[in-house]
Amino acid sequence: MNLLGMKVRDAEGAILGRVVDTYPFDGGGELELVVMRLWRFGERRMLPVESLRFEWGQVFVPYTRWQVEDSPALSTNRHTEDDPYRAKAYWRFEEPAERIRW
Repeated sequence: MNLLGMKVRDAEGAILGRVVDTYPFDGGGELELVVMRLWRFGERRMLPVESLRFEWGQVFVPYTRWQVEDSPALSTNRHTEDDPYRAKAYWRFEEPAERIRW
């Protein structure tokens, strides 16, 4: 499945942005994170694949807008060595939103 360009929606169904890349970036290995560009700020965030749901050509995350916006931004336009580890550490302790309109 090609994830690039898919809209990303939060737990309430609001559009957060679009998928612009995946990690690992070389296409090798199992997919761990998707990189999305926020529509409000234009910054990029990494989201864990295991918490995402894919439906109707869109990606649904079980988190609120502020949880995604508060997650670590990528250091540069592409990524640095630490970005995936910072993102995984953040999402490991973040609780999904209580009300999910799936």
